[in-house]
Amino acid sequence: MALTLMIFMPVAVCLFWLVLHVVLASRTETFPEMVCLCLSCAVYLFADACHATMPKGSPLDTWSLIVSLFAGPSIIPLIIMYIQKLLHHQNRHYYSILWVMLPTMLFTGGLLLHFLKFDIRVNNAFEIIVGPVFHSILAIELLVLVIYIIRLFSIGRILTGNLYLFLFKDKPMSLAHLQADIILAPLAVMVARIVIADNLYTAEPWVAALSSMIISVSLFMFGLNAMFGKKTKLKEDDFRHLIRYNYSRNNKAQVEEAIINNMLETAEEETLIRIKNKLEDSMLRSGVRAIKKAEELPRFTVFAASSNTQDENSLLARFQRLMSEEKLFLQPRLTLKDICDRLHSNKSYVSKMVNDSYNMGFPELINSLRIDYAEQYILRHREAKQTEIAEKCGFLSASSFNNTFKSITGMTPKAWISNLEN
Repeated sequence: MALTLMIFMPVAVCLFWLVLHVVLASRTETFPEMVCLCLSCAVYLFADACHATMPKGSPLDTWSLIVSLFAGPSIIPLIIMYIQKLLHHQNRHYYSILWVMLPTMLFTGGLLLHFLKFDIRVNNAFEIIVGPVFHSILAIELLVLVIYIIRLFSIGRILTGNLYLFLFKDKPMSLAHLQADIILAPLAVMVARIVIADNLYTAEPWVAALSSMIISVSLFMFGLNAMFGKKTKLKEDDFRHLIRYNYSRNNKAQVEEAIINNMLETAEEETLIRIKNKLEDSMLRSGVRAIKKAEELPRFTVFAASSNTQDENSLLARFQRLMSEEKLFLQPRLTLKDICDRLHSNKSYVSKMVNDSYNMGFPELINSLRIDYAEQYILRHREAKQTEIAEKCGFLSASSFNNTFKSITGMTPKAWISNLEN
């Protein structure tokens, strides 16, 4: 029983991706090829499994052989058409017709011979079609596919390079190349089946289980990669973001940013323009309220005193440049002496300048600048923790930041954010 389930497992994988592509990937350009490929693989593997598990000569065994005549030779042409679509190669119409004619003729011939099996010669002809002829056609198609893949990628690159770099070195890889590498495993099993000239599932149980597992895993990875549509290059990180909402509350912002960056890498110019326009409209509609509230908050920036001086070389102007351009207030252990050394002045002059210009002492001004910077940082990083905000804004600890924030704004950072959103 367990072996029978294992034999039918590749069929379940094909049906899984068939349903998932119909539901989630119907707008991708490779959708027709993938649906037909999943369907053909499912039918062929089901017929193959029935042929392995049903009594020889039974009606179901016979019909499984007839169905294989159409589904089997359809798989490799569909793989080639799929890879051509990934590589943006134009499919030639008459090639597609030839690919369809071959399995149709084989299926029609087998079906007619099945209904005419009243004569021993017809029966022998039927056995030849479902045996040597069928295996020969599959072997020729496999040879065509191998030659096609080698011409595209070269056998050396397929066997020695890119898949290893992709899996273990996180190097970008062509999706078409990756799919070609993956499909080699089940094709090797099919070659073994043709060489043995018997169904692998009828061999030793471990051989049947191993061949079924190889086909299932390969088909699963093939279907998973196909969910990326016609993406040119694929990276390991792309798989983490294939499920778009795979994040927690703590890392939502980082995951969303990675998804957006990933999409921007391959976005068309028209797409970027439309997104830009949509972002501008969205900011005008939903972001104005938050922006207005942020602008209405009391601000203690150095720019408030810019109009008090016209002399760019004055002590005040040089002090303002240190704060606004170099943001020295973000240094956790900043002292008045540090500022005086940078300004080449003494403490008395600098302290008096700060008191006269800002109506507060040097420590109060620095804390005000830090809290003002913290407000802007929080607006840009809503999910940031208090420890991170404190570190980024020049405070030695989260508790020091929390106390200073409350003393200047009249509320804790958490309450300030809640008030901003209401």
